[in-house]
Amino acid sequence: MREMVLPPPRGDSERLIDRRRLMARRLGGLGQTLISGDIDAALASLAPGAPMLGLYALVPEGAHALRIGRLSALIVTPAPLIGRSEERPSFDGLCANEGWRDGWCATSVDDGWAAIEISGEDAGAALMQATSADLASGSPSAAVLVFGLRGLLARTARGFRVHVEAPRLETLLAWLDGV
Repeated sequence: MREMVLPPPRGDSERLIDRRRLMARRLGGLGQTLISGDIDAALASLAPGAPMLGLYALVPEGAHALRIGRLSALIVTPAPLIGRSEERPSFDGLCANEGWRDGWCATSVDDGWAAIEISGEDAGAALMQATSADLASGSPSAAVLVFGLRGLLARTARGFRVHVEAPRLETLLAWLDGV
């Protein structure tokens, strides 16, 4: 009945779970931009040279995109991309505006999505419980059900990363607490 006892929200702290064998930390400060339409043109315009990654692909240190579907992806950058240049400069000093242009659309979800990195000795066990996707076979799309939540799954040098809608963060953490 642990689901009846609600802990205080942890979404604002960096270390969300800090146990000896499992750690989950929120990756703050990242830029997260949803793109749709001609995603190749959008990626070339917003993050030139950034790779498009699929399911459980190893994420690079810099900008990259996680494919959601044929016409949609999440661009992840070291700093936010969307906004007025004097308020929110991007990682390369340029800023984009939200909306449609040249066959594609960009929408900032910096506050709407949470990026969580899970690491430690029990990260593998957590990942086995999190999804039934065949990670060895991969997929062009990083979209997968993670602990029953729609998310984007990628591999990191220390473990794995999950991008979920921010309101679902506490649900994800409740699952991880049970691992």
